Amino acid sequence: MINNNYVPEWYTSPFQHVKYTLARNQLHMDIFFDNMNDVDVFMSNGCDAQVNFYDCDSLAIVQIGDTSKRTSVEIHGLLLHEAVHVWQRIRQRMGERNPSTEFEAYSIQAIAQDLFAMFEESEV
Repeated sequence: MINNNYVPEWYTSPFQHVKYTLARNQLHMDIFFDNMNDVDVFMSNGCDAQVNFYDCDSLAIVQIGDTSKRTSVEIHGLLLHEAVHVWQRIRQRMGERNPSTEFEAYSIQAIAQDLFAMFEESEV
């Protein structure tokens, strides 16, 4: 269950190319937009989780829907999947075409761990 006191915070990617955060509902999405006419609909793609990019791909909002019927392994798998998409965008912004396997693994690990921590903070 979502903690009503959870306020999404921005985390900065390794090498500071992208800021990312975790949204759990429409209220969280609403806080990210100054103009309410620009607000995106939470989980608009109809997936179990998704990431949307904004501001020339420098901001990423990872979204995960209702997790009440999911195991922690499934939740972490979804967040890891989205962490890879965040990493892919970071890699593009860096102009890194062929990162070393360790560089890629550590980068994805750092992003995923941040998302896991945000998810834990967002839970009651």
